[in-house]
Amino acid sequence: MSDIFTTLSSAYASSTSSSQFSLGSKFGNVNPTLWQGTWTGTDSSNKPYTISISNVKGYRADVIYKGSQGFTKARVFITNQSAFLIGDSKFVLTAQGKATFASVVTSPFNGSQTVQQSTATQQS
Repeated sequence: MSDIFTTLSSAYASSTSSSQFSLGSKFGNVNPTLWQGTWTGTDSSNKPYTISISNVKGYRADVIYKGSQGFTKARVFITNQSAFLIGDSKFVLTAQGKATFASVVTSPFNGSQTVQQSTATQQS
């Protein structure tokens, strides 16, 4: 029985250490005007996506992603590293009106995972 818990513990420890945010990331109030609005871009397959960010208060925001990876709606936490996670994707503010959007895509054929990265531009 202890072997099961040892295995689960080691699997949990290895999966949490690969988090997209470093341990101890802090959250602080952000400037809503830098974040709020509609962000657009094209993914690695040249398909358009839209990220709508609204209701930014403190370090929280409501986000809706619509694109080739589907539809995701979430309440997110923005880190001091100017980033947040939504689903299997990470949004990073790089400059005013510009951001990097990276998604983990899993192959349905062999289960391999790749990271697809693109640039998003704030529209409004």
